[in-house]
Amino acid sequence: MSLDASLLEFMAHYQETHQLRSRSEVVAQALTLLRDQELETQYAAALSEWQGSGEADLWDHVAADGLQEESSAAR
Repeated sequence: MSLDASLLEFMAHYQETHQLRSRSEVVAQALTLLRDQELETQYAAALSEWQGSGEADLWDHVAADGLQEESSAAR
């Protein structure tokens, strides 16, 4: 893998500041963050698609499964 000099400098700085053992650890952390960001984007898209499909409205009617919030009179 080849990187720009500025990225290598940042990597060395990050490694030192966060007391990581190697540059590979820096890359692993960066890739983990990128993966998490991608998953977050995919989950948001899936949720939006689900809500837009009308299934969310159907689910809202059965999600409580007969449970109701306690009223102040029932306490």
